[in-house]
Amino acid sequence: MQQSQSLPLPLHFPRVKICGMKDLDSVMMAVKYGADAVGFITEVPVSTPRKIDRETARELVASTPPLVSTVMVCMPDGLDNALELARFVQPDAVQVHSSMSPEDLGTLKENTGVKIIKTIHIDGRTDVGNAVDEINGLYNIADAILLDTKIDGKTGGTGTVHDWARSAEITLDSPLPVILAGGLNPGNVADAIRIVRPYGVDTASGVETGSVKDEDKVMMFVNNARSVQ
Repeated sequence: MQQSQSLPLPLHFPRVKICGMKDLDSVMMAVKYGADAVGFITEVPVSTPRKIDRETARELVASTPPLVSTVMVCMPDGLDNALELARFVQPDAVQVHSSMSPEDLGTLKENTGVKIIKTIHIDGRTDVGNAVDEINGLYNIADAILLDTKIDGKTGGTGTVHDWARSAEITLDSPLPVILAGGLNPGNVADAIRIVRPYGVDTASGVETGSVKDEDKVMMFVNNARSVQ
């Protein structure tokens, strides 16, 4: 991956989201070390050790301290499912990993008041121009874009980085804030920020040991993300 020389640093420290929260202790650990947002992977139809049910997600969202954003991560099978989940869990934002249309995303936002984070999956075949066109089609609908790794058909939670140079190009041309995900950990997050210049960074497995949030890794991830000059 080659570092782009043309992208300025954000005019702020990148926002940091710690995802895959399963209990209040993990939420408070992320808050303690300065995370801006916490994510709850809610009733997704895939196998992941970070999945929780809607009741747990609702309790954790309600227990998250003020000034920390709550994000429900979901893969709804349609608009009705998305509306049902968002209304029940009541997060600040919904991160959508399914192929909901822009129209349905707009309806979700209008009817629940949540912010919309739309995921775009990046692999070796991703065309930057097509990705930017997709983002342009979400302008005034989505509030942010999340770039995540797709590998062997699997999306999210892969623990694998993608081509940051490609993500940097997308970020440069995106009219919406871009959050970078995919294999980020304390050891690589600073380099990722320097190359991509994202609005925010997102990690789940990268701050875990044995599928459990690791306090030292959470602390180092946040500190290293904030260290970039």
